[in-house]
Amino acid sequence: MSATAPDAALRADVLIAGYGPVGAVLAALLGARGVSVLVVDPATEPHPRPRAAGLEAQVLRLLVGLPGMAGLLEQVLPSAGATYLGPDRRVLLTTGHGPAELGVPVGAFVYQPTVERALRAGIATLPGVRVRLGAAVTGLHQNPASVLVDLDDATVVQARFVVGCDGAASTVRTLMGVGYEGTTFAEPWLVVDVRGRQPLPVPGDLVFVLDPARPMVAMPVPGGHRFEWMLRAGEDPARMSRPDAVAGLLGSWIDPEAVEIERAAVYTFHARMARRWRVGRVLLAGDAAHTMPPFTGQGLNAGIGDAAALAWRLREVLAGLSDERGLGDYERERRARAAVITSGAVRAGRVIQTTSPGRAALCRVGLRAVARAPGLTSAVLRGAALRPRPRLPRVAGRGADRFAFAAVVLPNPAVRVTHDVRPGGGADGHLDDLLGPSWALLGLGVDPEHALSPAARAWLRARDATLLTVTRPGAAGPAVAGGVRSTSTVVEDLEGTLLRFLRRGDAPRLVVVRPDRHLLGVFPAPLPAGVLPGPGVGVGVAGAPDRPAPRRSWETTTAPHPPRREGPRGVPSWSEGAEGRGVANIPRVRPGEG
Repeated sequence: MSATAPDAALRADVLIAGYGPVGAVLAALLGARGVSVLVVDPATEPHPRPRAAGLEAQVLRLLVGLPGMAGLLEQVLPSAGATYLGPDRRVLLTTGHGPAELGVPVGAFVYQPTVERALRAGIATLPGVRVRLGAAVTGLHQNPASVLVDLDDATVVQARFVVGCDGAASTVRTLMGVGYEGTTFAEPWLVVDVRGRQPLPVPGDLVFVLDPARPMVAMPVPGGHRFEWMLRAGEDPARMSRPDAVAGLLGSWIDPEAVEIERAAVYTFHARMARRWRVGRVLLAGDAAHTMPPFTGQGLNAGIGDAAALAWRLREVLAGLSDERGLGDYERERRARAAVITSGAVRAGRVIQTTSPGRAALCRVGLRAVARAPGLTSAVLRGAALRPRPRLPRVAGRGADRFAFAAVVLPNPAVRVTHDVRPGGGADGHLDDLLGPSWALLGLGVDPEHALSPAARAWLRARDATLLTVTRPGAAGPAVAGGVRSTSTVVEDLEGTLLRFLRRGDAPRLVVVRPDRHLLGVFPAPLPAGVLPGPGVGVGVAGAPDRPAPRRSWETTTAPHPPRREGPRGVPSWSEGAEGRGVANIPRVRPGEG
């Protein structure tokens, strides 16, 4: 392998291996922050078939703010909840998603090829992002200041950091020498995507059929529908994916002749996690770091969450605002999040995939009881019982996890600007329309500028933070607490979701918001000393000291190399997230996504 430094044309702040949705989002986030990026991918075109089918509100919120993605919400199908059916297709329980507080639907179904095309078109407008397709990483050589990356066309790239977004069979992870621990599920699923010109006579939202004879999941996608069936023991995957077998299964729901079958394939699932997500200047994100069963529809969402959590940390290190020790919080925070949602997906899979008539009957009894319980039924329909407010898991130890409301996601309510100090001003809209890509400080009933020490003011100014004064509806003009005139832009919280952070007595509060829209915390005014992190101090909410990652129940095997390409009985393996292509023929799809 070569370790010769390249010429200036092959240098970048960050090299991203993998141009699937996770790598593309990371490239867009870094490029929008002025970071020079080189993306490499062995494939020369985006994957033409749909894989992920659903996105949650946090990801939708992030995506609509990226270049080229402003029209995304016009191309998705909002999701209201999920319906659980018995073998006879009678409704057992209907659940809701809860209130939409992020300015976008709580959940939505998407057609992934459309999303990827829009992402790539937006990235093409960023002058700091270069894309090199048809090129694969073959070697990594670290030194204290950079990484030399060998590509398979005999060229070498010098990057200050490398991020592997190259899927479950990650070459970058293999070159790091990092194990990939977990399990492969034995149950294969047939996944069928159909396209039709007319609306289909099927439920318009996510459906789980709890049938021990043939567990099944279905959901709409823009322009079509997805059907998924678990195969029975002994069924031949090749035979079940043939047109006649697919038509037989579809026939109990729709007329097979009325649709075009876009894809029919059989897959198995993984629950795996990389033992380490960072080795020096090389990091992992998305499927390269973790894969999970699809039954809670979180795989791609989790991968894009990785990109959001990593992008701003890398930018701060590259800009000299933080040193590399701050990157440690990326893995601690995101590993905890991935472990929680993987465990939840494993538990959901045990229910959805059960073939025991006795256990299935008990499950139906339980769901019917919930559906008939006064109060509980209302909570389930509102989403309050099943969908808690989004936040990151807390990890005990040093760091910001001790702060009030730490890790909670910042709401994105409709706001009215009553006093604007921004150059050129702007129209009323949602809170995100006023926030930039960096930190933000919101004063609830107080001008944040007046509540800062000189050191805190300099810290925020160095990061080009946004400062806003937030008031109740009707509190017009620039005056805030005590009649003091605000020197920051003043907005009315028209939905009251920001003012919810005020505690008893309505004392003014300061909300410190990270660039990924998670809260560092809510604090009294003036801002206490020691809140804003210094060099080398974690800026996440999971500031536990480094230690070996705890094992989860699904981490029962160690795979130091990429997972095998074949599942049980010759079935292709499935990889959640679908960010890597070309490095391994692992089909990507997401049964139960939504």
